[in-house]
Amino acid sequence: MSRLRQHLITGLLTVTPVAITGWILWRFYLVVDNALRPLLERIVFLRESVPPFLLTLLGVLASLLLLVLIGVITRTLIGVAFFGLFERIIDRIPVIKGIFRVTKQISEVLLADNRKAFRHVAMFEYPRRGIWSLGFVTNDDPDRETVHVFLPTTPNPTSGYMLLVPRRDMHILPMSVEDGIRLIISGGAVVEPDQGLSMERVLAAGIVCDDGAEGGDGNA
Repeated sequence: MSRLRQHLITGLLTVTPVAITGWILWRFYLVVDNALRPLLERIVFLRESVPPFLLTLLGVLASLLLLVLIGVITRTLIGVAFFGLFERIIDRIPVIKGIFRVTKQISEVLLADNRKAFRHVAMFEYPRRGIWSLGFVTNDDPDRETVHVFLPTTPNPTSGYMLLVPRRDMHILPMSVEDGIRLIISGGAVVEPDQGLSMERVLAAGIVCDDGAEGGDGNA
């Protein structure tokens, strides 16, 4: 039953991202259909010779090409100057500037590569000694004694807390970010044997340190 439950959870973890991605793409299709297809239908040639669903696909393609064009322009000197001026104007508008900043920060985190947004999977004692939590290192400055760690919630890893963890109290796990996210979403139900052993070694090192004997060097 335990193995069957793990297979069931693994199946859910596999299907859920596909379903959510499909739903987002479908909503994007509907938005384009409602916004751009009426404009394309004004072109007599397209209205008379192209089926409605192909008009929507043309609108989707045009939207993607527009986003690519904006990305290319943003990387040029003119684009940097223009969008920099736009952000400075937004920063002068009360209320709107706060919404813009938060939205920009969230977008950068969600759209960034996990290898850049989350660097390592770490274990540390939180919220008190003897209780261990799993988090992701988001910023590690060698010149500072504390490390920025994002502590996600289960089963929704997009919410959580930003913690400043002393470097000496943090243990880096030999685990990929993807495996760490999968472990958190499942609430600890989906864990590979080698991952469990690595966490057990961290727990054992923490117990030894609490007893006053020699501990680890902060890494698992």
